[in-house]
Amino acid sequence: MGKPNYCAIKDCHNKSGDKGRFGRTIKLHKLPKEGIVRSAWLRAISRKDFKPSTYTSVCSDHFPRGEGQSILQPSISHSESDQPKPCCSIDVIEQTHSYSKTPMRTLCESGTESENVPLSTASCTKNDKITQTNTPPAELSVQVTRPEIIIDDIASSDEEVLFYTGLPCYQAFKALFDTLIAAGADRMNVDDEIMMQEKSYRKLRLIDEFFMVMMRLRLGLLLNDLQYRFKISTGRVSRIFNSWISLMATCLKSIVFLPPLQTLQQKVPDCFKNFSDTRIVLDCTEIFIETPSALENKSLTYSSYKSHNTFKSLVGVSMTGAVVFLSNLWGGSASDVHITRNCGLLELLEEGDAVMVDKGFIHIQSDLKKKGVKLYCPPFMSAKRNQFSKSEVECTRRIASARIHVERKMEQIKNFRILQGILPISLSSKADAIFFVCSALTNLLPPLVK
Repeated sequence: MGKPNYCAIKDCHNKSGDKGRFGRTIKLHKLPKEGIVRSAWLRAISRKDFKPSTYTSVCSDHFPRGEGQSILQPSISHSESDQPKPCCSIDVIEQTHSYSKTPMRTLCESGTESENVPLSTASCTKNDKITQTNTPPAELSVQVTRPEIIIDDIASSDEEVLFYTGLPCYQAFKALFDTLIAAGADRMNVDDEIMMQEKSYRKLRLIDEFFMVMMRLRLGLLLNDLQYRFKISTGRVSRIFNSWISLMATCLKSIVFLPPLQTLQQKVPDCFKNFSDTRIVLDCTEIFIETPSALENKSLTYSSYKSHNTFKSLVGVSMTGAVVFLSNLWGGSASDVHITRNCGLLELLEEGDAVMVDKGFIHIQSDLKKKGVKLYCPPFMSAKRNQFSKSEVECTRRIASARIHVERKMEQIKNFRILQGILPISLSSKADAIFFVCSALTNLLPPLVK
């Protein structure tokens, strides 16, 4: 019997030498001889009572690059292969905690649980039980050229996982990845016709896409660096990063929230025993940005304090050191008080709450007083005297001892080195998501205050 020259996929009539998608000449790729690769191809062929032969082949139209070796599983049918895949809607991550009626998945079921951070990895060990999800079909894909580094290379070392991703252990990394997959990461469309035709195109496993995104956040790597490490084009690196960072910002909203004071008071750290009604500790932080070309934007983002163009955010931290509030990014010219009054935080506070701040926030005292909210702020030196009283010195010491933890939280956030350099204008549309994700990820670390 002669060698067949047609595609075995159901309803596909392509033959070797025909013109296929994007003007490419059709090539036939033989069915793999054995293993999971062969099984995946047979499922895609999807023909009832089909008996494969040594000549069974699938045409190049069913592979992203037209090369059967570049991806494990061809598309399900010819009609699907001709249609671009739509970007699916993403479900928000679910949550459960003592003060929410909504169920949520946890990262590590064992380990110390922080009372105000629903996803806790405070004590991740090799034996932790992880919430698993079924590996999506896209995770079965393989690539021609192996990246310089993949997550498997460091999975056995918590120290290396922390260095490369900012997460405390591989169990935390995998659990967060599984949560993102459940929220729609496997349905994100980061390809287009141009990408499919790029010679530099290599399909990464989804888990390595996520690893690459975490590396960029944690190490502040440039696109060209990631292109080299992961053997893909800079355009694809950018598309992958933008898609993942948007999904992560949506999902991680569930772990940045302001609990009721009664919940926070269930476990008050020693340094807050004199301020046990503190619901939130506030401070602002800034990240440098590339100087905008428009004069108005230059003015709005210029920070006289930093002598540079910046974005600025109000960060709220609980008594245990968890991030419980994040404002959107503002231009660096905005004052701490202006941001506090206009970011929506005041609407979340209730009578009986207390807020701890430094001297730069003293002018919000009147706003808080109207809501019956107390303000803890270090005393000011009066113009009529040149020294503090003994009680004022003690008050300053106690507030400083408690507020030190918000400064430690700021350091944790800035440990994601993408926030340490100058953020390029090309990332300005993703700046809010980047800052939010970096801040939220610190809630997956062990509590700052016990």
